[in-house]
Amino acid sequence: MSLSQSVLAGALVLFSFNAVGDGTLKVNGKTFKLNHAYSGTKENPFDKKKTDIVILFTDTELPADVLKDDFALMEAQMKKPFNGVFAEVDGDKQVISGQIFSTALKKNMDQFSSSGTQKVDLTAFTPTHIAGKLYMSKEDDFFENKYFYTVDFDLPVTPRSAKPANAKPEVPPGKALPPDGGDPRKAYDAYRKILAAGDMKGLRNMVSSERAKSMDDPDFKKMFPLIQAMEPKNVKYVNGSTDGDKATLNVTAKDANETSTGTVTMVKQSGKWKVDNESWKSRSE
Repeated sequence: MSLSQSVLAGALVLFSFNAVGDGTLKVNGKTFKLNHAYSGTKENPFDKKKTDIVILFTDTELPADVLKDDFALMEAQMKKPFNGVFAEVDGDKQVISGQIFSTALKKNMDQFSSSGTQKVDLTAFTPTHIAGKLYMSKEDDFFENKYFYTVDFDLPVTPRSAKPANAKPEVPPGKALPPDGGDPRKAYDAYRKILAAGDMKGLRNMVSSERAKSMDDPDFKKMFPLIQAMEPKNVKYVNGSTDGDKATLNVTAKDANETSTGTVTMVKQSGKWKVDNESWKSRSE
């Protein structure tokens, strides 16, 4: 079987790849073949000077940038529910966090943390290469959900960029926006206010038509409070540009001891600027 992998530039960087491997996830009596793989790097949550490797195995192809941040993975799951296994491996070759995703879960669940049940045996572990076996030694259960998986893998990993996290983002290609961000920035600010107010109906008018479709998913209403909670605070515009009916905004945010940098993609539809995508990465200070 071939495990396919795509390309991503950012805090978590993916590499174009085909690897020989085999993965199987069993949830509540249903079996799913995991034939897509994504890998990259991530700052260790306990020591910002250390870098972990993250791996994701799924039964369906996901967007190439699915691991760039928590928002991307959450949005991918809402748009296209999938079955899969995620793990973060630290420098001691231990799984420090993990998740199970499945359409076969009960109790109105579509994912849960599997930390403590995952094991990994590595045959290769370098900043650019990880290989081995991710597995469970026996079937386990979580709130009446029985699950078990095993995945053999051999993946390249592109290290995180050495560019300082606090470096000012370069202005994206295109026509530079005015210092205040112009109309695209105003539309983004309006979107954030409506999101914070919990106005789901109003939010539809602030996002692209493609993103609005994802709001039709029955799970969106359930996850809306989480989306609100995860939205960065104290957002400031840095710079941006336009290219036809598309605009890109570079922004920053600060919450407690965490600083985030974000890239917001805006599109003009029916004469109005609307939010199409947000990408964030964070670092602790």
